[in-house]
Amino acid sequence: MKTLLIFSFILVLNIGYLAAQDVEQLVKQKPFTINGTLGLGLGTYSSSGIPARQRAFSYLFNGAPTISLYGIAFPFSVVVSDQQRGFTQPFNQYGISPTYKWVTLHAGWQSIQWSPYTLAGYNFLGGGLELNPGKLRFGFIYGRFNKAVEEDPLQVSAFSQTPAYRRKGFSAKLGWGTERNHVDVIVVKGKDQVGSIKNQPSSFNLTPSENLVLGISSRFSFLKYFTFDMEAAGSIFTRNLLADTVKNLKLEKVDFIKDLITLNASTQLLTAGHTSLGYQGKNYNVLVKYKRIDPDFKSMGAYYFENDVQNYTLEGGVKLLKGQMQLNGTFGLQNDNLLHDKAYQSNRKIGSINASYNKQQFGIDLRYSNYGVTQDRGLNPVVDTLRVAKTNHNLNAMLRYSIADTLISHSFILVGNIQALVDLNKFTSAQSQSDSKMANLSYQLGFPRKGLNFNTSFNYTIADIYLGHTVFFGPSVGASKDLLEGKLGLNAMLSYQQQKNNGKDAGNILNGSFNGSFRFTKRNAANLSVNYLRSNSKDITLPSFNEIYSNLSLTHSF
Repeated sequence: MKTLLIFSFILVLNIGYLAAQDVEQLVKQKPFTINGTLGLGLGTYSSSGIPARQRAFSYLFNGAPTISLYGIAFPFSVVVSDQQRGFTQPFNQYGISPTYKWVTLHAGWQSIQWSPYTLAGYNFLGGGLELNPGKLRFGFIYGRFNKAVEEDPLQVSAFSQTPAYRRKGFSAKLGWGTERNHVDVIVVKGKDQVGSIKNQPSSFNLTPSENLVLGISSRFSFLKYFTFDMEAAGSIFTRNLLADTVKNLKLEKVDFIKDLITLNASTQLLTAGHTSLGYQGKNYNVLVKYKRIDPDFKSMGAYYFENDVQNYTLEGGVKLLKGQMQLNGTFGLQNDNLLHDKAYQSNRKIGSINASYNKQQFGIDLRYSNYGVTQDRGLNPVVDTLRVAKTNHNLNAMLRYSIADTLISHSFILVGNIQALVDLNKFTSAQSQSDSKMANLSYQLGFPRKGLNFNTSFNYTIADIYLGHTVFFGPSVGASKDLLEGKLGLNAMLSYQQQKNNGKDAGNILNGSFNGSFRFTKRNAANLSVNYLRSNSKDITLPSFNEIYSNLSLTHSF
């Protein structure tokens, strides 16, 4: 796969974003409109037994007006509260992408996705053009990918801006086909401007960089039932433009690369890609996938990649009994240490199977998954006493049964889960193994014509770890009612949970809530919520306390 990606690379080498607007439709739009929402919220809080975790009284006024000029939307937001005041435009970023027939122009802040390993949604300020006459697929964008940010030694905090060089770049796409069948060739080029910041940051490992990425994106459907996808890219990334150059560098047949990007001691050539082959039958499907991303693979047209990973995956599914029964499963192998430069290599096995049988009144769903990880030697041999070898088993089940008509409905749901972490290393298993079991039975009684519903449930959970045995159990009850032809809605819930640690009473928690909503008109509504929490702890390290929250909100849309 890596050879294929490198070959593809060399072969190819010889904000708020606003949806595209059709120019033909702009003249039909109203020249000016304004709409949005306004809201007012009032909250109270009181507690006993613990220090207050909120203010006793709070308020919040918020507005989200949107101004439209000939169908182009400009969103704003206003926030006034007892903790902050603000009038903002989201990121102060606006973009427009007008479309006329097969021509699309991009201007302002844009976030464009052409392939996952080249231009993949990176937010930039600039412009571009896309042409799609018939099967031709052409695109070009240019702009500022980063603005210059100087280090501020007097403002070092989580909210201070990270220093950065000004970065400019472009991307181009040339392809042929349709969304269902196509081949696209994509290039991304970005470069930091060395003199865009005056002082080299002292507290950040920041160096000016340059990047050239070439990729292929393709998708084909053939023989009616088969699909083939491939995304591949090669990235030449020079991490430090100020690093020592490599004298007398000879690249033989691809020596022209030196004219496209700066090559020096910090330059890397890395590859990434994935491919899949699938078959979709009438009642079954099969899909084979392969994915590989080299360590530290980067593109200046994307934000983040999971790297140093290689996956082999097989997926499949089948429908039986006229679609009422479905079986689906996956199995995969994964490993890191692709360049064989790590001390140890991690190997993972991923497998799952789902089975479901559903009719109108009855249904059952089962899911089992098995995730395993082991270690092999890399540069160093694996010491048996420290070797990682674990398997995580997870079993989920749900059974439902319902009886319903226009007068009354009954619904029963039973949910269960068993999870176990098994450590295969006898030297560490006693301290790391754990398992948990959970079961929940719920019942709902409804009167559809009256808008009245009752529900109750009981939950039981057991958790076993190295430190002890913990049990949680308790019931909950609730009711809801619609009044005044659905304008008024009332909902109440009460739950109780008991906890035991190693067979001893550890306390209990009582939680109650009430919610009421009323719609005065189509544009005006109110909502009132009250929550009560009482924690009765038997643990001397944890206090017992009571808390009451309430919130009243009014909303208006225009």
